[in-house]
Amino acid sequence: MKQAVFVSRDEAQFNELEPMLGGHDIQIKWCATGKELLSLITDTPKGQWIDLVIMEEELPDMNAKALVEAVTTQSPMTNCAITGTMDKKQFHDLYEGYGVLMQLSVQPGQEDSENLENQLKKIRFLG
Repeated sequence: MKQAVFVSRDEAQFNELEPMLGGHDIQIKWCATGKELLSLITDTPKGQWIDLVIMEEELPDMNAKALVEAVTTQSPMTNCAITGTMDKKQFHDLYEGYGVLMQLSVQPGQEDSENLENQLKKIRFLG
């Protein structure tokens, strides 16, 4: 079973994404901080991994860029998506080379859920 982790202080932030991922048999976990996510990745049993991380742009202990760098180092095959309000060029310039799938709205809605689903299908994460 594939695993996704939402990293946010507000569990309601990703309510619109949860049904879409759950509908594809993706197990969902929650972390409130970047440090908690990194510990989860470290503690994931050998042969298993976190497939997808969806994080808010600013966490209590680090920003998304620092967390993406750490996730990429620890688990290079983990896909990431980040909430935020940057324009497309600024977002691309900041995250180029880190394999970040996309930027989502700060409070992702149905359109974000559909866009994420389409992106995950493009990379063959979803069937």
